[in-house]
Amino acid sequence: MRDGSEIEALLDSLEALVNEAEGERGKWKDVWGEIKSVGQAFKESRFPTAQDRQAAWDRFQSIIANVKACQERARGKFEERVRESKYHLEQILSYAERATPSSGSADALLAICTGGLSVLIKAGIDAILGPFDDRKFELQKCSETMKEGWAYLSQNKGQLFGKDKQEAFEALKNASEALNEAWNEWKSARGRAIEQYHAEKQAAWEARQAQREAWIAKKEAWEERMRENISKLEDRLDRLENALDRRQSNLSKLEDTRDSAWSDSYRDRAEEWIDEENERISDIERKIDQIKGWISDMEAKLR
Repeated sequence: MRDGSEIEALLDSLEALVNEAEGERGKWKDVWGEIKSVGQAFKESRFPTAQDRQAAWDRFQSIIANVKACQERARGKFEERVRESKYHLEQILSYAERATPSSGSADALLAICTGGLSVLIKAGIDAILGPFDDRKFELQKCSETMKEGWAYLSQNKGQLFGKDKQEAFEALKNASEALNEAWNEWKSARGRAIEQYHAEKQAAWEARQAQREAWIAKKEAWEERMRENISKLEDRLDRLENALDRRQSNLSKLEDTRDSAWSDSYRDRAEEWIDEENERISDIERKIDQIKGWISDMEAKLR
């Protein structure tokens, strides 16, 4: 049978374990094992007085409460670390995504090198190299982003959990491989485009002329459609403005009705009608502003 002093010693030992676990030098699993042992020890112990037993028991319960609070704080810190790790992972995945070059530009370069040069020949070699310069600019931006991504990983890898760190590394590695491949494709395609330039000059000039004519026709058709759309919107605007005039006239009548109401209840009803009419007016005014905005945008595009 234990006595009270032994229980106090066990409680001192338990508090030491708690301090170690809170300082991440021990495990909470060991703490709870000791709590269980101390609880059992209480059942097998005698104290000089009931007051002594109650005091020791209160201390024991206080320690347990502190353990729960410490664990809750530890859980909060862990969850915060998880969120921080996920945040850094998302940032790195964003770097990887932005560092991965688009395939659309690569397809355009391939088209130029396999027969798409003709439409650019008239403007000379600079026109041919223009898409390559655009692609080069894109790849340079991707390379800069890639560098930033690796730097970000290096600076924040200590904040990433193992799985997140591996996923971040793989994302940047895959993006880096795609970028290197894109650079190789760009260099190869640019060389083939220059070689093909002289052979296709005349045919490309003729194709460019035909394309210009088609573009003009398309532009004229587009402008005609825009004018028709503007005309339809203007008709709709007229109808809405007429409707607005009618609603405002009706609102004025309702206000007169309210002002001349013979009873409070009728005046309240008139107020409700006025509110409803104001909502309708506001709705019409919003539509009018919207349509005017559309018309303004279309007219600006035609200028």
